[in-house]
Amino acid sequence: MIVVNGDSFVHEYHLDPEKRWSTIIKADANLAIGAGSNDRTFTTTIEYIHNHDVRTLIIGWTDWNRSYFNKSNGSRYKLIGGDAIDELLGDNHNDPDVAKFYLTKVFNEFTQLKNTLVQMLHTQELCKLKKIKLINFATVFDAGDLNNENIIRIAKNAFMSRRNKDEEAMGIKYNMNLLHTYINKLDSSCWINNNVFSSMKTILQNYPKHSETDRHLGVEGSNKWAEILSKHLH
Repeated sequence: MIVVNGDSFVHEYHLDPEKRWSTIIKADANLAIGAGSNDRTFTTTIEYIHNHDVRTLIIGWTDWNRSYFNKSNGSRYKLIGGDAIDELLGDNHNDPDVAKFYLTKVFNEFTQLKNTLVQMLHTQELCKLKKIKLINFATVFDAGDLNNENIIRIAKNAFMSRRNKDEEAMGIKYNMNLLHTYINKLDSSCWINNNVFSSMKTILQNYPKHSETDRHLGVEGSNKWAEILSKHLH
């Protein structure tokens, strides 16, 4: 059984079902959703693995700044930018007050990135344990977004003592090293082209977009991604 999960670049709702790369590679289940977060991808993937005989898992990891909240109606809020959209009811059910609460009271970029890296590592080790073939890629970011300069910037957002400049510098260094440690534990053999954070955005940057207003991949790019993935499936 082949299972795929991620955001809109994995779901490809903008394309007819038969033209989506997940259909072309004959995926048995596509758990992805537009505006999906890594938090949602991780949770739904682990649940699916425990309930099905998954033999191949393909994950498109998205921007770590996204997240989700569970809702009292049994659905989820998709938290992306200033939006908090009901996952099951759709775009017309958007609660900006929830989004504002998340951005002002909950969101921390260091925490979000750290969680994403831990989710990647847990998925990696679970797949090894269960003998599931894992194929990772990044959808909307690439390795350059996690260069040392950006890692330092993000590490500065972590909770730490700021009583004086020396303690703050020690805290930044500690959290920067923590992020690097997690990144270095990622197994490149589980990523497209054997490159950690190998990116659909970068690899297919010259392929036409779906339209002037929709910057998702068009049919040609989706076919190319299916071709790339097929090489990793065999």
